[in-house]
Amino acid sequence: MGQLLFDVPDAARDFIAGSLWKDAYVCGIEGVPFQSQNRFDGSRLTIHREISNSGKLHLTCRIPNVGYRSLSTCSLRCLDEEAHLLPLELARGSCYRARVQSDIWKRSGLVLSEKFLDLLDRGTREFLIATSCRADLTKSSEASIRAIELLELANTELGESYSMQSIAFRKQRETQLGTLIAATVVPPSPVGSNTADKFVSAFNAAAVRMNWADIETDSGAFDFDQADQTISFCAANGQRIIGGPLIDFRTRLMPHWLYLFEDDFESFLKAAIHYVETTVAKFRGRVQLWNCATGLNTPGPIAMDDEQTMRLAVGILQAVRRTDPNTPVVMSFDQPFGEYLGKDRDGLSPLHFADALVRSGLGMAGIGLECRFFYQEHATQPRSTVDFGQMIDRWATLGMPMLVQLSAPGGKGPDPLAQAPTDVLEYAASNNDPAADQLRIAGPLIRTLLAKHIVHGIVWDGWCDQVPHVMTHGGLVDDMGQPRPLLEYLTRVRSEFLA
Repeated sequence: MGQLLFDVPDAARDFIAGSLWKDAYVCGIEGVPFQSQNRFDGSRLTIHREISNSGKLHLTCRIPNVGYRSLSTCSLRCLDEEAHLLPLELARGSCYRARVQSDIWKRSGLVLSEKFLDLLDRGTREFLIATSCRADLTKSSEASIRAIELLELANTELGESYSMQSIAFRKQRETQLGTLIAATVVPPSPVGSNTADKFVSAFNAAAVRMNWADIETDSGAFDFDQADQTISFCAANGQRIIGGPLIDFRTRLMPHWLYLFEDDFESFLKAAIHYVETTVAKFRGRVQLWNCATGLNTPGPIAMDDEQTMRLAVGILQAVRRTDPNTPVVMSFDQPFGEYLGKDRDGLSPLHFADALVRSGLGMAGIGLECRFFYQEHATQPRSTVDFGQMIDRWATLGMPMLVQLSAPGGKGPDPLAQAPTDVLEYAASNNDPAADQLRIAGPLIRTLLAKHIVHGIVWDGWCDQVPHVMTHGGLVDDMGQPRPLLEYLTRVRSEFLA
């Protein structure tokens, strides 16, 4: 058995108690989380695993002047009954990431800003203070927390420098970037709304959701009228159509009648393939990209083993290719960092699952990644743009173009029109304005994606909160019909950078 023990001195107790320690996980050299059981008693955090391999602890903390962000230690060994000093190890990890990544990018030609260099220097000095006075737990912990704040602010500045300089480099070679930028709509939106013109101005593509639960309301009873309206509207306005995901493997987005197949995988597989074939045949020739499915790598409403999950994914891909052989297809993967594996012993590693499908020779044109930030369930933990960009680079090793879907809440409180509702994680920003925080979080992520040649499409998961939508408060238009700041930003991005 492998236990990683972390001491939490009194000076850091509130810092760790306010973290998402229940969702902490340890990953190995491949970046795949180990399943673990976590316990925090106020003075010690225990991560219990079934193996004793060394690994990096990932813990989302609420950092002063930064907000929630996932931190990681350097690789640590299990020390039997001896414990690591948690604040110091988190500071060491922040220092390592900032210094190593900046050195790599500097050698590649990145110009480091004076602001970054100042934050890096100050943060490093605080880390050295924390290290030198390790015997004084209070002083060391206080210096560690100051170091984490400064170094994570430095990482923010570093990520911004990288994205802006990389976009400028791309612009020198491409007058207009060919990236698709879209928002997801639940039909019949945006048809007939007073914000439809804003939708057309902001996006050169539309991701039209074809939720199985909305289209096949009863077994064998299909209703395509609303999806047909939306596709016709978007196509008439010159937008490319991303159809799907055809199957979103979340309970609220799957048909209610699937309970009939709870213990009959073969019947479930047959029903899923029939739905996919019928839907693709209906819109063949009007859709420019099929997003076959998302979330099959995470636990869903139908319990499946690894073999059944692979059979379902292959069956869906084959059904789309068989019915519409000329239109490109992608398969999407939820939570691409794999955080859910820290709690789910039987989960599939998203990158390994994707690699198996890519190697299968089924004709995938690309892969999709789905990242939902600042939600309390089934979400990607908040990351710096440096960490986010490194994740994109890892997935780029598959050699496939990427379609990346993002979402983050622009409001708080109940959202009765959300189809997959979940509680919102507080941004913890000083202005207490969720709409402004939505832009503050999403803007740097979007710029990071624009800097990556491998990313061919960026999709914002949510158009308008006035009508049915998927994610809680995820829309670019709020429930009163008022555009949020992120919509204006996306409109500028399209005008300045995109064809």
